Amino acid sequence: MPAPFDFLSNISPYAGDVTALKRLNSRHRLLIEPFVPQIRGARVLDLACHDGRWSYALAAAGADEVLGIEARQELIDKFDEFPDRDMKSRVTLRCADIFTALEDLAARGEIFNVVAVYGIFYHIMDHYRLLNLIRRLRPKIILIDSEFIMVDNGIIQILTEKTDTPLNAVADHAYQPRIAVGVPSHRATELMAETLDYEVTWLQSGLILGEDRDGMHDYFRPGRKQRQACVLARKT
Repeated sequence: MPAPFDFLSNISPYAGDVTALKRLNSRHRLLIEPFVPQIRGARVLDLACHDGRWSYALAAAGADEVLGIEARQELIDKFDEFPDRDMKSRVTLRCADIFTALEDLAARGEIFNVVAVYGIFYHIMDHYRLLNLIRRLRPKIILIDSEFIMVDNGIIQILTEKTDTPLNAVADHAYQPRIAVGVPSHRATELMAETLDYEVTWLQSGLILGEDRDGMHDYFRPGRKQRQACVLARKT
């Protein structure tokens, strides 16, 4: 039986990259499969959706509608190469800054059942603003996949990253070859969520993935910084 992201095997830049496809399929087991009951029939927002690969997968998991927001038009254009299956018709990709898009959606009273924050949470500086804006869309759950600082207190570690890499943050100004980003700790994420009436549950990557961890080393990396996933569930 084909794995969820095997449809990318003939599409650049995934063609021939067995490790990248293996990682995407493993992350699917972590980030989508446990939440299929909540995704099925839902209206889903996919923030920083890249080329729409996760939007496509969320639609394949049963979402009625998926809106993906991505700041780089050249990435959105890659979505045209994806197989023209039923799930593709339920995906809309929009080129916009995620904060601008969130403000616009909230101002128009849009509602989403599920919001996916896959891989962008450690490429921003305004984490609390992001969560505040997401809350205005009234999602039942927020799915976050991110790097986190593994300390007990609530901190956000400031780093910089190159802006010419598609997986990194987009420059705010033309002169910025690098931009400041913040990597939050577990406790910082929990404190922000608690004040917005969301409860945080950290996913146990080891239990979900078992011994099949190829390409997922960063989820099990020892030391101060580790990639993890969590779900924020609305209390009321």
